Amino acid sequence: MAKRTFPAEYAILGLLSQGPLHGYALRKRVDSALSSFWTIATSQIYSALHSMQNEGLVSVEVQPQEGRPPRNVYLITQKGREEFDRWCASPVRHLRDMRVEFLAKLYFVRLLGDESATALIDDQMRFLQRLRSRVSNRKILKTDDPMLAALASRFRDHQISAAIDWLAECKEALVR
Repeated sequence: MAKRTFPAEYAILGLLSQGPLHGYALRKRVDSALSSFWTIATSQIYSALHSMQNEGLVSVEVQPQEGRPPRNVYLITQKGREEFDRWCASPVRHLRDMRVEFLAKLYFVRLLGDESATALIDDQMRFLQRLRSRVSNRKILKTDDPMLAALASRFRDHQISAAIDWLAECKEALVR
């Protein structure tokens, strides 16, 4: 895929991987599955469906309805499934994406079983440990205030450490 697909598109692919859905049903699934940590606007869902259809990630089946306009039912394609599986199995690359994107990935891999979830957690922990090592090796931050540089560096280190600790808790909860 040439452009970076927005995570909302991956969430939609994940929900469609569970079975075909029309727009309203997809909206309801987004709400029931992800809304506690991720808000996806209805307009964003339809925009994503349109772009994913153009990219060949989803297909549309038009279903007639008696006394009502036909409705579009969306199905994930093989290309869409491959793209979703690749995304779902890879750790997030930015700490800021842990709160939403990683939780969405964890939601979907848990449907595959605890082994898939622990594998994702392990990969994410390794990624963050490498990131912490790179951050701690950076001696100079770009600022003319050395105290602020030291504080900012420690803040980043604490964020990464907290995320690693949380991932260890997640893994422990899954193993129990």
